[in-house]
Amino acid sequence: MQFELLTLTGTKFTGEVSEVILTTPNGQIGILPHHEPLTAVVKAGSVVVREKGGKQTIFAAFGGLLEVTEAGTRVLADEAEHEDSLIQAEIQVALAEAEELKTKAGDKHELARAQALVDRQTVRLGVAQMRRRTHRPERQTPPE
Repeated sequence: MQFELLTLTGTKFTGEVSEVILTTPNGQIGILPHHEPLTAVVKAGSVVVREKGGKQTIFAAFGGLLEVTEAGTRVLADEAEHEDSLIQAEIQVALAEAEELKTKAGDKHELARAQALVDRQTVRLGVAQMRRRTHRPERQTPPE
């Protein structure tokens, strides 16, 4: 099926895929070829794209809209970051800073902003960790 991941800054992915997995308010959903037409809100989380041939690409997406039609599947995301651009150590530092801002929040508006930062860094960290798990080189067994 044809899949597009579009953001305000441009196209992040376009191509033929065998499956797309993402998060909606009702939970995680997988879209396969010939899926029923659907429109849904996309929550912040990972967007896993399984291309034909087995390659898997992961994006950290931050809100948006899913559209499934006979012509293909499209995600219109507020923002999306490719897994290769996520550096786990940097994200952990940013998450710690966001959590500190949250503890120092003086009013509900500061608290809401800090929580949004915590949520964003948590999604980014989750995708970075997924990338690490799914892209590890296979272990070689020593010859006997």
